[in-house]
This record gives sequence, C-alpha cells and structure tokens, in this order.
Amino acid sequence: MNHKALLIFLLSMGSALITSPETRRAYFQLIEQFPQLVRPSGNAANGEIEIVLDTRVMTQLEKETGRDIGVVASDHYYTWINDACRFPNGKFGVYGRVLWTQHFKQNLCGVAVLPILQNGKIALNCNFRHATRSWEVELARGGSEHNEMAEDAARRELLEETGLIANNLSLLGIIPGDSGMSGVLCHVFEAEIVDKQDSAQEDGEAVDQILELTIEEIQQAFNCRYYDCTIKGEPIYVNFRDPFLAYALMIYKQRHAESPLFQKLTGHQVWEKTLKFGQY
Repeated sequence: MNHKALLIFLLSMGSALITSPETRRAYFQLIEQFPQLVRPSGNAANGEIEIVLDTRVMTQLEKETGRDIGVVASDHYYTWINDACRFPNGKFGVYGRVLWTQHFKQNLCGVAVLPILQNGKIALNCNFRHATRSWEVELARGGSEHNEMAEDAARRELLEETGLIANNLSLLGIIPGDSGMSGVLCHVFEAEIVDKQDSAQEDGEAVDQILELTIEEIQQAFNCRYYDCTIKGEPIYVNFRDPFLAYALMIYKQRHAESPLFQKLTGHQVWEKTLKFGQY
C-alpha cells in the first residue's frame, strides 16, 4: 500500500479508531490468536527492528509520542497496528503497520499475472486506481479467497479483470506489495493465454481496456513513465510505473532470453543493451 492509499484508509477509519487501553487489549488478544504477527520479534542488537511487548515500555512511549500502541483500527479489509519497537541504535519508538485482515486470519496472499498472448505480446490493464486517483497501466492482480490456492486465484483474477483464459501458469517469484508498510506477499505468475471471453469485473474495479504490448514497447513506456491511451474518446497520458510488472518482466527476460520468439519481440540489440546498462 502506498502512502496515498494509507492516508485514505486512515481517514476513512477515523470513526473506528480505538483509544487506550482498548488498543492495548485488542493488540494482545490479536497476538494470542495470531502469534505469527510478532514473529520473529527481532533483535535490535543484531541490527533489526525489535518488537517490544513490555507494557511499561508501551505506556512510556504513548506518553512521549502521543500515539496509541496496539490495534488502532480494524475492519473486514484492513487492520492498523502500532507496535512498540527498539531500533538498532538502541532507541525506542512506535512503528505502524497496515495488515490485510484476511491475510493473517485465513493465510491469504496477493497474486499478479504476466499474461503472454499467443502472438508473444503481453496483456496489461489500463485501469483507474482509487488509491492514487489516477489511471495506471498494470498487471492484472488481486488476492486469494478462502481455501483458494495462489495459482487458482491468479487464474480467477485474470479472467475477472481481462476475460483472458490461461493454460499454463509458472511462478516467477514472491514479492511484498510494500515492505515498508505491509507484510502481505504477492505471488507473481507468468501465464500462457489460450482463449478469451467477456470479463466480469467486480464493482470496485475500473479496467477500461486491455493493452497488448511487446516487451520493447513496455521498456519504452517505462522510460517515458506513461503510455498514450484513448479513454472514453479522450487521449490521456496513463501512468506506466507498475512495480509488479517491472519485477515480472525482469524475471521473464532472464528465463526466456534465448527463446527465438523473445528475440523476435525484443530485438537482440535491445536485450544486449538492457544487460549492459542494467535498466531492469
């Protein structure tokens, strides 16, 4: 979650804010039920950020900082926690985290898909994001549901957002959505597309169109930082900055650099230049 998304979340949760000692009580109840939330606890002496569960330290920090420690707010989607921490320099402070509630309650994960079309091009969503209040070109992505495997979630999210039907899926890697704010991990897949049907977007989604771009076009768009789209008849410069796409493309290129189709789509010179200058 980026900083704008966090701000929107915090403002929207204003009426649900809990104050001490309720925050503390809810915090320890949550840890008792889900101990993995404070594991590993860390060791400041080893250069880590250490979670401190000493209530005396918590009380003192609340007085010094004016911030509640514990579960500050929670709903079905997000849980905002403030932890008491000891930092590598030995000082104490308060460090906040925003958790995806269903992630720790049901062990769910995020998913993102790099869809490879039969012509070798990559399908990307041109969609409006509420958190950034802007149009973005991105991979199809979402989250798993109860008792759903990550690969099944990836197929479902891809079908819902784009209508694309995947045959073979291959895991490219697992990355955090925002390691500075949230611990949710995202499974990133490469998908071989074999067919297409009508999409079935959820109410909260705003995918206007599906772009089909070559790897070289994607690299150029990353360099330009935007892609020229026509949305509802109006030309718009759409942001091109999806970190999930950048990660997926890097791994995909490493895996398929020797493929004849890959070299046809990118041009051998482009691939050599990318390696030389380390653009990805």
